[in-house]
Amino acid sequence: MEKTEKTETPDAELKPNALVKQLKIILGNQAGEWVKDEDFNPTPDEIIELEDNIEKDDDNQPEDLYAAFVKRATKIPRLSEETERSLGRKIRDHNDEGAAKKLVVHNLRLAIKIAHQYQRNWTSLMDLVQEASAGLAIAAKKWDPDKGTRYGTYASYWIRAQLTKFLMTNSRLIHTGNTRAGRKLYYALPQIQRKLLASGQAANVENIAKEAGEDPEEVALVLSRLQGSESSLSTPIDDSGATVLQDVLSGGDDNPENLTARFQISQLVDTLVQQFEQSIDNERELIVWRENLISNEPVSLVDLGQKFGVSKQRMGQIATKLKRSFRRHIIDVLGPHTQLSWLFSDD
Repeated sequence: MEKTEKTETPDAELKPNALVKQLKIILGNQAGEWVKDEDFNPTPDEIIELEDNIEKDDDNQPEDLYAAFVKRATKIPRLSEETERSLGRKIRDHNDEGAAKKLVVHNLRLAIKIAHQYQRNWTSLMDLVQEASAGLAIAAKKWDPDKGTRYGTYASYWIRAQLTKFLMTNSRLIHTGNTRAGRKLYYALPQIQRKLLASGQAANVENIAKEAGEDPEEVALVLSRLQGSESSLSTPIDDSGATVLQDVLSGGDDNPENLTARFQISQLVDTLVQQFEQSIDNERELIVWRENLISNEPVSLVDLGQKFGVSKQRMGQIATKLKRSFRRHIIDVLGPHTQLSWLFSDD
């Protein structure tokens, strides 16, 4: 049985998520013998068969999927350093998807091991190993084999970053602070708190920020997120249960009466502006009105003066005349008691 490697053109894009999807790693949630490195020396044909069988677990029962996957993953031997670097160069230079898949498959035991370290009582091991495998695929794309670092060492950082991001995103219904510093604090916070308490220091925001070398505001955000809890909007807040939380929460918008009043005032002002504009019969005054007094991006009186060949002072006189005429128009329409302090207040 022969296997040919597919080489993409240099312009092709290697997508880590597509690689993970291609592997179809479907896992259950039971323990496996991942820590035991079995004595297995398969032939090249057997290795190819093992790689292909990773994709053939769909017919198993859910409770057997993880054990079957781990059994096959532990039988795939680690690659030699020379082979790893050869695959890495194919990925780096040619975006070779086949080489990336091979690099990921032969390091699945590393993904399984690190995924166990991040297990929480609310997590599914299936999800954790899937995220760890995504970290392997990302590392395969970014790894430079000529910098002296083994792929597994480099990939472990991406696996941990992917798992930490997954835990931060899914540990709460509402999540905040999902930044690089936030993920670092989320993972290191328990150790930092224990260290501070052991040395007799208070585990407050300032001390934690100093120990972690991070911004106190970022630390406060992560702490508030971890210490807080979500509440359903349907949570009853009285004994009868007739009133729920969403009934007493105020929104950020004004009440309907204020919104309606503002809309009516806006319509009235627009009507007054249009009526006054129709009463201007001088072309120069009309341009000053449109391009200087009511424009969102007013043209300066200097530029308008150059356009008509008059001085800035003369254009200012025209603008002042128009402002006074507009005030009189408003008073004629709305009455003498209308408040006009908001209108052209700089005049």
